[in-house]
Amino acid sequence: MQKITIAGQPLHTILMAAPAVLIPFGFILDALHSATGDEDYAKASYLSMAGGVIGALAASAAGVADYVAEPPEGEAKHEGQLHAILTGAAMLASVGNLILRRSKREHTVGALALSAIAAAGTLASTVYGKRMDGEHAEVGMHTDQDKVRIDHTNLDVEQYVTAGPSNLHAPQ
Repeated sequence: MQKITIAGQPLHTILMAAPAVLIPFGFILDALHSATGDEDYAKASYLSMAGGVIGALAASAAGVADYVAEPPEGEAKHEGQLHAILTGAAMLASVGNLILRRSKREHTVGALALSAIAAAGTLASTVYGKRMDGEHAEVGMHTDQDKVRIDHTNLDVEQYVTAGPSNLHAPQ
């Protein structure tokens, strides 16, 4: 998969960290508001979700650029579509939640449910996206002609040691 990168890291992966953290954190803050009644939790939740949605827009732009660069017959196109559907559903729940709360930052029962749905959808989309990256790991040939599989998104140094001398190397 051809990806837009910064310093050797996929831009989409870098940008998706914001919604992957901020939207579930918004749900946690909403739950704390429900438990304590403290309005500060509700305000912080609203801001966390808004930041997550803005981050998701940026990550989506990079994801669309990566998706368009994929060959049409590849399996990555289908997986990219499923990933986009999961992400889109989570973002619809988040935007709906923000609209419900735009005049008043605190939440209602419906907003708490949307917050939970958005958090679950965001986490599912993140896990699926990570799995996609792992499935499209670089495959090469070991010097003794055994196949080697390296997943550069996994920070496990052991995979490079196990691969030994091969035509694969750590990203620069």
